[in-house]
Amino acid sequence: MNIKKLTFYFLLLASCGVRELALAFESGSKLPHSKETPYSITNITDGSKIDFHPNFSPDGKELVFASRSEISKDDKEFWNISPYYVNLWLIDSDGRNRRQLTSDKVIDCYPSFTPDGDKVLFVSNRGGQWDIWSIKRDGSGLIRLTNNQDKDYSPHVTPDGKHILFFSTPTSSEAGYITESVWIMDMDGKNAKRLTSGGKGDWYPSMSPDGKDIIFASMRLIGGSLWTIDREGKNYRRLTYGKVLEFFPNWSPDGKKIAYVSRREHASFDTVGDTEKDPLEIWIMDKDGKNKRQLTRNISGGIWDSRFNLRKPMDFISYYHTSWHPDGTKIALTTWGKEQKGSCISIIEFDRDTLDKLPVLSEEPLPEYTLIGEREITSGEWEDFGPSFSPDGNTIIFSSNRNGNWDIWSIGADGEGLKQITKEPGDEIAPVFTPDGKEIAFLKKQEDEKMRRYEDEKNLSTSQPLNLSTSVISTYDLWIMKSDGSGARQATEGIPVLSYPAWHPDGRELAFVAQGANGYEILISGVREPFGVRKLAFAFESGSKLPHSIDYPFKEFLYRIGYNPAGNKITFESNVSGNLEIWVMNSDGSDMSKITKGDKPHWNPVWSPDGKKIAYATEKFASNLGPPFWPASNYNIWLADMSTGKEEALTAEEQTDWNPAWSPDGKKIAYVTNRSGNFKHFSIWLLDLK
Repeated sequence: MNIKKLTFYFLLLASCGVRELALAFESGSKLPHSKETPYSITNITDGSKIDFHPNFSPDGKELVFASRSEISKDDKEFWNISPYYVNLWLIDSDGRNRRQLTSDKVIDCYPSFTPDGDKVLFVSNRGGQWDIWSIKRDGSGLIRLTNNQDKDYSPHVTPDGKHILFFSTPTSSEAGYITESVWIMDMDGKNAKRLTSGGKGDWYPSMSPDGKDIIFASMRLIGGSLWTIDREGKNYRRLTYGKVLEFFPNWSPDGKKIAYVSRREHASFDTVGDTEKDPLEIWIMDKDGKNKRQLTRNISGGIWDSRFNLRKPMDFISYYHTSWHPDGTKIALTTWGKEQKGSCISIIEFDRDTLDKLPVLSEEPLPEYTLIGEREITSGEWEDFGPSFSPDGNTIIFSSNRNGNWDIWSIGADGEGLKQITKEPGDEIAPVFTPDGKEIAFLKKQEDEKMRRYEDEKNLSTSQPLNLSTSVISTYDLWIMKSDGSGARQATEGIPVLSYPAWHPDGRELAFVAQGANGYEILISGVREPFGVRKLAFAFESGSKLPHSIDYPFKEFLYRIGYNPAGNKITFESNVSGNLEIWVMNSDGSDMSKITKGDKPHWNPVWSPDGKKIAYATEKFASNLGPPFWPASNYNIWLADMSTGKEEALTAEEQTDWNPAWSPDGKKIAYVTNRSGNFKHFSIWLLDLK
């Protein structure tokens, strides 16, 4: 596309007065702009100090903000903590009557008013750690609200005035993770509850005016994006998809718009002056993430520091917080002038209908299988695993030990209608619906039998004394029952089954992995009496490191195999290459080929309904988890493209995601994760895909 000449008119009335930008564009730009910048900027502080993080009062008549003061190295008492201290100030929205709210050689930051305007919440290290405090607007009534070893940031009172929303970095050994997540607590600091899983970091939460949704910035997909979650912390929706850092989202007063800060790359035009190529700007989008519009041009003054640390309260990113005026026509922010020593608290003002007239960003269509949301289906102080969809996609069956031993349970894909299907005293696991949904294949644990693997793979005797240094594998029989749990019948006997069963698409037979005389073999069983079992001429255990001896979430390894939709190929796990990888072969056992690669184990392969992708779990990202939380690895859900071999992550959490299962329409993946609760138990979640 030919880009026409960019003309501009830049008028600076005063360094801390009104600044207007006028940009004119001819046709041809991907992101056209009006001939005049549709806003004015008023600087209400003089730029002599570093003033930042402004927030309007509920009536819009004043702002609270943080102001930084440099200190001398001679001040040894505070210099070892920080080369500056920060206090809170108040100022009228017209720039008059600046007065100090907090004092002392401390760092007070992240200020925000309570809905009644009577108090200001903020974060401070005045107690020796990063906690949330409150103070009355007249400077009295200083109260500490949190007091623990965790680092609590960015407090905001919910619109109903009953709770405080914030993000926190737990550091105690009992937390089990160290990344930021969104929390909510009572106004007195009690009854704190984690709302988001954290992953690589969830920051800067803001609640919608109606109190139903919370927007936050997240690094959960190895890149900044904005997400919403419901107040109960169960339903995530993704709003932005750019591969750029986006943060500080805030709802407009009417709840219809969201303002946020982005370093999204400008669309094929030169920026005014000699600022950096991709400065931070304010963007606006609808509450559902649609109609993204760039509001400001060159507003940050080109200030950008690539050395900022997202995990510190005074990182450079904190200078770009924005706040809506209650009338919805103004936004307060921090601006930087090239000739100024510090920064200005500034107010952008625009007409009420300006935001809907801005040109909409022309975004690229989302590729197939893009993650657009996720939600919690089950949770509790127990383990749920092995999910499988019904053919109509409305029901998920899974195994759970919520009643003591392992049984088969079902639940609606909407998280409603939990029901126990099996109630036998033994363990029943790994349920899979028949293609017509009328029956369920599952595994029942063999009584008092365990297969022991020693260094000599040919010695399979169970009469030898147990060697505690070797792996012990539970084995199972294959059973079939009606979908309501009745009419259970045994399909195999005396065969040590070691895998989830896999139905052929025609529903006439099942494939599974069993212990054979020469290793682990894939067997095919009929499902009607008399049951017939035939063996594929393939033993894929070759004496290398056993899969069940590595860091598997339940320590007892279950192989996963499956037919493709056409029924002519089978995918399975094998370590014949020296690492546990995903392989594919023809359903007659011929033409084996490896489809994953790496030095980490890959497991739980399942075909997409269209046969184009295989979902699986693998560890490819670094983890900060450790003992006593097990496993210490962060397994995530990945996809492999069967035509190109390309692998890409669907989740990128620091927790353990595994056991994927596709919905029949290919738009969802049910999986197992330990993100709910306290990261000690596994539950069923759903990924929503495009």
